[in-house]
Amino acid sequence: MRPDKIFVGFAVLFLGFSLLTVSSFTEYGGVILIGPFPIVFGSSPEMASSGILVAAFILIIMYLTLRGFR
Repeated sequence: MRPDKIFVGFAVLFLGFSLLTVSSFTEYGGVILIGPFPIVFGSSPEMASSGILVAAFILIIMYLTLRGFR
């Protein structure tokens, strides 16, 4: 692993948590990919549906890129 990528990851994570604490009302959502199976969560139905769209987009991109390596 490259240390600069790890540092950038932690910096983005810290920035996200900082923005969450500053704002008064925040909606959140996310996607956890375990292999080809997405787990989608959100604080509202709109965020969960946008998480589903993001998960579908990521899975399509993964399929197209990995298909070229066969």
